[in-house]
Amino acid sequence: MHGLEEYLKRSARIPGWTRNEEAAELSRISFSLPDGCIIVEVGSFLGSGTILLAGPRQMRGSGQVHCVDPFDCSGDSFSIPYYNGILSALGGGSLPDHFSENVRQAGLSDWIEVHRGRATEVAEKWTAPIDMLFLDGDQSRVGAWQAYESWSPFLKAGGVIALHNSHPGAHPPDHDGNLWVVMKEIHPPEYTDVRLIDTTTFAQKSITTRR
Repeated sequence: MHGLEEYLKRSARIPGWTRNEEAAELSRISFSLPDGCIIVEVGSFLGSGTILLAGPRQMRGSGQVHCVDPFDCSGDSFSIPYYNGILSALGGGSLPDHFSENVRQAGLSDWIEVHRGRATEVAEKWTAPIDMLFLDGDQSRVGAWQAYESWSPFLKAGGVIALHNSHPGAHPPDHDGNLWVVMKEIHPPEYTDVRLIDTTTFAQKSITTRR
């Protein structure tokens, strides 16, 4: 498990918001998933979170991370200026190119598959059950709900869901969508082992569920 530290360090060097204990937990869970697992990350931006998920699968030698993002700096109204500011600080250019280069430098290109589009659009064509779902895209209530509603049915019983930026307390306007989803949906009997680490809520989809 020592090798996970290298991916945590590499992830931390890329602009993003998943850090410290929540980053370590994402990596730990990814590493613990079975051979051939399918992980879906909704909201990839520059690849900081992608590395946390794909690195452990490279260590295991099996599995795939599917990155769902329009890669156009869109999202909730609070986040858009931050996305554009970060891209500008990197010298501008193409967000997909920056993402691809970060993943390439981490040696993880073969462990991911990019699905460029909005969460709902990509989900319409998706068919495979998934082992882990990381929701870190549009943080508006509408956007967060649409991502959850589109993708959670594919999560296997016993699979793990993680919702970033879902901690209780004050959130900027139009930026509390994942917290709203957690309060509305992420609780027994549909989910068990619900826990908050830093700003990310983790839970396991129940073996017996109404969904």
